[in-house]
Amino acid sequence: MISATPMAAIEKEGLGSAYYMVWLGQFVSSFGTMLTTFALGVWLFQRTGSVLDFSTMIAFSTLPALLLLPWTGGFADRNDKRTILIACDSSAALCIGTVGLLVWSGHFALWHLYAVQAVLSIGIAFQGPAAYVTITKLVPRSQLGRASGMFALSSAVSQLAAPLVAASLLSAIQLQGIVLIDLLTFAAALLGLVLAKFPPTLGPVAAGTARRTLFHDAEQAIGFFEKHPTLAMLFGYMSMGGFLLGCVIVLVTPMVLSRHSEQVLAWISSSGALGGVGSGIAMVAWGGPRRWTPALLALNLVGGLAVALAGYTDSVAVLCACSFTVMFCSTMLSACAQSVWRRKVPRDRQGSVAALKQAVALALIPLSAIIGGVLSNYLFEPALMPGGIWADGVGAWFGIGKGRGTGFFFFATGMLASAAALISLSTRRLYRLEADVPDAP
Repeated sequence: MISATPMAAIEKEGLGSAYYMVWLGQFVSSFGTMLTTFALGVWLFQRTGSVLDFSTMIAFSTLPALLLLPWTGGFADRNDKRTILIACDSSAALCIGTVGLLVWSGHFALWHLYAVQAVLSIGIAFQGPAAYVTITKLVPRSQLGRASGMFALSSAVSQLAAPLVAASLLSAIQLQGIVLIDLLTFAAALLGLVLAKFPPTLGPVAAGTARRTLFHDAEQAIGFFEKHPTLAMLFGYMSMGGFLLGCVIVLVTPMVLSRHSEQVLAWISSSGALGGVGSGIAMVAWGGPRRWTPALLALNLVGGLAVALAGYTDSVAVLCACSFTVMFCSTMLSACAQSVWRRKVPRDRQGSVAALKQAVALALIPLSAIIGGVLSNYLFEPALMPGGIWADGVGAWFGIGKGRGTGFFFFATGMLASAAALISLSTRRLYRLEADVPDAP
């Protein structure tokens, strides 16, 4: 019989040395991977100068994971997480090492890059659910917000600093030197996984999963949402928010460059990255709110208003502030949402449910980019050019000319996201999710 844990003891629980070892190793490794990713993108453009080649590389880096994720979550539920993570990091290190040897020997070709991206994508499909479940198992429930904030912080720091560091290193040590650094970071990740003390993994009989198969796992993940309509509502709400944000993110560069310089775009991008870093720091220091769902909806409301303001304004200072606010809110929103999922989904189903959510999020990336680009290019931009169908109405207060149609698309998308957040805040079922849906065992 397990005795109840006093509330005072729960509040004093820490993240634990095992979590810090895993987090630090993965942070260093992800930073090294970002260095290599940036360097490979530069290599690709220097060799081909083709946007199609770059798009093809993106396809090879996403499609394998998208196809595998609905099934790899159940695999993570049933098997030892440390073994999966070590295997994924080892295979990624082997791929990157192969790239280094090919570059050093002068035989690195475009098809090699595509093949490497495909193998890495397969590894990500297995690594993502395993890492997700690992955090839940290593961290006390009272610290889930802080743990999610630390991973959000490491991701934001990598996105902010890695391109700057890689650009400085490329001229000094070239691509093969950056690959060597990446290999050293993989060694740090593997060391952390080996040294960390993981909780024991239940065998399939003890966990009640002896007859589970890959297809059965995918069905169970879908069935979980059918049995928990409130959580399905939250999933739909988060997916819609991710879709709307994806529609505008792909248009930030053309909207800004249509009216400002490349330097302004760099300021706006850096402001967004700083917002992500600030959000991660806030979550680590704060640990998150006592009630996660209202905070999540409020963050979506503020983020949507910031997107709308970014579409309306032409001020560089305001655009930088909006970029900071959007990334601050979206990063904290993601950390809050992860805490809710980790509390409400049974531990023996977290891998399969997380994989399904990741697959949907991955599928929404190209879909939102295509829809946002088509709407902006063929509807909003022509409508707010001189003589356009909206030039006399909307254009009277929003302005006309190049970039104003995309700006109005930002405004409309941001207001739609804010309206959805307001409606959700007034919906008792979603607002009271944490109280009405008990924590899973």
